[in-house]
Amino acid sequence: MNRDHWMCQHIRYDTGEPCGEPARHCDHVVPASEGGSDDPENLRALCDWHVAAKDAQDAAAGRRRKREAAVQARRKPHPGEVRR
Repeated sequence: MNRDHWMCQHIRYDTGEPCGEPARHCDHVVPASEGGSDDPENLRALCDWHVAAKDAQDAAAGRRRKREAAVQARRKPHPGEVRR
């Protein structure tokens, strides 16, 4: 948080600049659930709005992975397919 001066570091798509709103959250760029580390390079400060948006996006990706795994588990193999 100190490194980012307590300012949101989310890069805006319209200007290419950081958001700049006051930050209250330390966020993993790559979530720990996807192999992200706690290294400073993988952390950034985010404002309330951007952390909520990223959390929703991460949750949707998790639900999508879970749904795809369930479909794959129910899938019947082709008669000629070898299962391992």
